Amino acid sequence: MRSDQIKKGFERAPHRSLLRAAGLKDEDFDKPFVGIANSHVDIIPGHFYLQEYGRVAKEEIRKAGGVPFEFNTIGVDDGIAMGHEGMLYSLPSRELIADSVETMMNAHMLDALVCIPNCDKIVPGMVMGALRVDVPTVFVSGGPMKAGHLSDGTAIDLNTAFEAVGKRARGQMTDAELYEIECKACPSGGSCSGMFTANSMNVLCEAMGIALPGNGTVLALTPEREALVRRAARRAVEIAGDERFRMRRIVNADSIHNAMVVDMAMGGSSNTVLHMLAIAREAGVPFDLRHIEEIATKVAHIAKIAPSLSTVHMEDIHRAGGVPAVLKEAARRGGVVREGALTVTGETVGERLRGAAIRDREVIHTN
Repeated sequence: MRSDQIKKGFERAPHRSLLRAAGLKDEDFDKPFVGIANSHVDIIPGHFYLQEYGRVAKEEIRKAGGVPFEFNTIGVDDGIAMGHEGMLYSLPSRELIADSVETMMNAHMLDALVCIPNCDKIVPGMVMGALRVDVPTVFVSGGPMKAGHLSDGTAIDLNTAFEAVGKRARGQMTDAELYEIECKACPSGGSCSGMFTANSMNVLCEAMGIALPGNGTVLALTPEREALVRRAARRAVEIAGDERFRMRRIVNADSIHNAMVVDMAMGGSSNTVLHMLAIAREAGVPFDLRHIEEIATKVAHIAKIAPSLSTVHMEDIHRAGGVPAVLKEAARRGGVVREGALTVTGETVGERLRGAAIRDREVIHTN
């Protein structure tokens, strides 16, 4: 194991002494050391509860025979940072996050990694850092929030709140109407409920095969999401030290292609272009705007989601079959989806899609 560099041999007695001070025992030095990169921060609605998911991941890693080591990254909420000089810090935060993941994993020679991101630049930052480390890695996001609803039942989201500000400025909305939207647009923890940057990147992690099915669409703060965290943590122990599942073996030209197929099919955030180009660079994959344009000419927009369509949110996509259903429908046009791409579960993309089906054709359309 990679971690043998800090825990094996008489020369490493001082290292083991420090690890014992952190709670390790004799039997732990024969187990894989698994890092947990947790982006828990209190100010971001998709992150304030991630400390609990970190605890769940540690519990499952111990049960599965690994030794967990959790560390944290920073996070910037683009929505809160917007409209003032705070926005200057958003994109640079991606690099700080990548650097922190690389630093913690390589300084301590850990064997595998679980990444728990959710919002904005945090997801691509962790992907970039994990690519630099290049150990078996499983991503599991905090999950999307529920859509909000007005008192008349109309579905709303964060985009509704931004649009309401413009209406209020033009005198087309009262203060009371704006206040109701403010209070109801973001009803719970999670990444904002439409295909903004957070959910787009979490969906793309699933399409790339570095996350388990459901990563992009299972709602936050639900038993189903907690179960996903547990499965991801167990899988990280199972693949620790397995060369087949090193991050750069999973994230390659085929998986990046598949990510952009899903991006086009679901109408992802334009920020995905910015982030996927950076991810491809870290992965050593030649990939530019011409590749994206080529994919765009072959993939139909089959799942329109907020903010493009205000009535459809991530929970609706999950109910309709999720990312596997979208990919399977896109694959009906031969050669569009690269089905031989390996995923962290050990399946190929094609194998993962076999049981997928569209369960609501008003949400996920046919080609």
